[in-house]
Amino acid sequence: MAHRIRLVVTDVDGTITTADDSLSLPALEAIRRLEERGIMVGLASGRYLARLESLARDLDISGPIIAENGGVAKLKANDELVDLGYSRYPGIRALEKLKRLFPGAIEETEDDKYRLVDVGIKSHGIAAAELRNHVEDAELLDSGYMLHLLQKGVSKGTTLVRLLGHIGDGTLSPEDVLVFGDSPTDISLFQLFPYSVLITNPKLPAQERQALEKAARFVSETAFGEGFAQVVFHFLAAREV
Repeated sequence: MAHRIRLVVTDVDGTITTADDSLSLPALEAIRRLEERGIMVGLASGRYLARLESLARDLDISGPIIAENGGVAKLKANDELVDLGYSRYPGIRALEKLKRLFPGAIEETEDDKYRLVDVGIKSHGIAAAELRNHVEDAELLDSGYMLHLLQKGVSKGTTLVRLLGHIGDGTLSPEDVLVFGDSPTDISLFQLFPYSVLITNPKLPAQERQALEKAARFVSETAFGEGFAQVVFHFLAAREV
């Protein structure tokens, strides 16, 4: 597997960050080493596009950028948007319904005005599981940082699969990709790509963590960005054998 991988795609928050949500220096070094070895690195995050693309430029990575939990994508930083055909209207309709059902309990996040597909919300006193019962026409995702309302069928994994034939020389398959994530918003990556790594996140509830452990191929021993770096350096060492 180590010799086959040509693309690494990673979540950001909780995966290449520290416990205090700043970027992990070991993780950043691991990303630099991957690119030096000719392995493309891409990002798949719930962050809105401008913020994620800025990070991609800072990291100087050559792989795809998947923002808003799969709703928006570019093949690499500074490229044109890929036309995925997704709509923001299902999320907006779901938001309006939740506001009617739970007056004063639902509000948009501060960065929602920058989002193109995903609708970012905060819930005050209403559990995500309860909200999910009322959004039949949309997906409600909980990243651990905020809630997201999306058109059904949109996910990081499905969007990455759609991009594969347009990345690099166009010959990538799911078996050529190593994916990293830490939360339920990453489970589509684990389900659609055979080589997947769950980065341990102690902030996750035990039930969610157990479900993710079942879905992922590998689980890091160390939490957050240090766990990402540990796995990457082990992977790079295996390529030398």
